[in-house]
Order: sequence, then C-alpha cells, then structure tokens
Amino acid sequence: MARETLPTALSLMFGHEGGYVNAKTDRGGPTKYGITHRTLAAHRGVPSVTPAQVKALTLKEAEEIYRRSYWTQSGGDLLPAGLDYAAFDFGVNSGPARAVKSLQKVVGVTQDGIVGGQTVAAVGRYPGGVQALIRAYCDERMRFLRSLGGPQGWSANGRGWTRRVTGKDPAGKLKDELGVVGNALRLAGGAQPVENAPVPAGKANPADRSVTDIVKDEPSLLVSLLSSLGAFAAGSGPIQWALAFAVVVGVSYGLYRLVKRERANA
Repeated sequence: MARETLPTALSLMFGHEGGYVNAKTDRGGPTKYGITHRTLAAHRGVPSVTPAQVKALTLKEAEEIYRRSYWTQSGGDLLPAGLDYAAFDFGVNSGPARAVKSLQKVVGVTQDGIVGGQTVAAVGRYPGGVQALIRAYCDERMRFLRSLGGPQGWSANGRGWTRRVTGKDPAGKLKDELGVVGNALRLAGGAQPVENAPVPAGKANPADRSVTDIVKDEPSLLVSLLSSLGAFAAGSGPIQWALAFAVVVGVSYGLYRLVKRERANA
C-alpha cells in the first residue's frame, strides 16, 4: 500500500492549487486550495457556502477534505507509489470517479469508478510495470481533457492542463517542469519529487491574476491611491504637493507588496 505517498502528494497539490480564486473559466466557481464551494459545502454538511467562507478556508481543513474525498476515492491507499499520486491529482482536477474510470480503461477492466480487487490486480499485471502504466495513464488523461468542449473546456484551459500533466508549455514560453507524469515516475522509482507541478488552468493560477483583479480584494488601497493622486493634482503649494507625493509613494509600495505576496502564494 502507498499511504506513505500522501504527504508528498499533498505537498505537490498545494504547490499548484493556489489561494482563493473565482475565475470565469473555472466551472467550480469560488475556489481555494483547489476546493470548490460545492465541495466545501458538502464536506461541512450544509446546502451552500458563501465566497467569503471559501476565502476563509484553512489549509488544515483543505488537507482533511483532500484526504477524505479525493485520496481514498481515487484509490490512493490501494495503488502503487507514483500511480497513486497520478490518480489523486487526476481526481482533484476532474473528479475521483473520472480518474478511476480512466485508469480502468487503460488496464482493461470494468469502468465502474471504484478501485477494488479487480482493478488492483490489473494494475499489477500491466505490461512494462507501474512506470509504463503511469505514462499510459497520463496520456489517457490528456486525451480526456482534450475532449472537453465549451467555454470552460480545452479551448480555455488546455495550456494550463498540459503544463499540469506533462510539465511542458505548449506555447514554448515557459521552462519545462516535471509535471504530474514526471513527479509520479520519480515516486514510482523511489525518488522524491524535486519540484512542484505547474499550475493548471481551470482552477485559475493566482500568479496569472492581473493587478486589477488583486486590487479588487483590497479596494481600500486603490481608494487611497486615487485620493492621494487627486490631492496631488489639486495641491496649491510645495508642502501640499510633498505630503500628497509621500502618501502616493506609501500607498504604491503597499500595493506592490500586496501584488508580490499574492503571486508568491501561487
């Protein structure tokens, strides 16, 4: 069993499932640490939660949700090291049932979405062993992702999904990383991952948020900056101009630190 993989899998997950986002291209709606508002509500046993409650989600509760609702349901405790992480990540991105059905498709057993004895046995018999299976499984995951249409499907999120799974940027603008497949292969070989997987689209990357989007979360900074600029323009003397200028510099620095902190937490 591969329960010992879970801490590493969680570390990798939080490396690319960033802070609070609410992107139009993410069908999950308000999301934090990759946990959607629907998942959070189900975990708490309530009909719904507000965006503010999603934003207040703690890392500890997010870990508990991942353990209960994704790791186990994706077969994490039953699959060999490396494959368990690949299934877990697939489950977080597309749902545990889809992750398991895709694995069952690759190993040639009934696609019921549940990892049981039949699936585990087929995994053990896979030609070429677990590393060959990891590659085939990630290829099947990419095939599934490419099949997703609509405004929240491949056309909107294909680049981010490709980076997440393969570690390669289709646009060729970002350096190659291990991605899910690379990290899974390292785990299967007994080595620890050396980097986090790239940030996926579909759960928007906080590092890609515009300054305008970030400032929306802290409107007081923008109000202060505009007020200071107004005072600077309306100033009638060097003293008033100097004071307004000092406020502009202070608020601008605060805005810079806010943007830097938000993107560092991506």
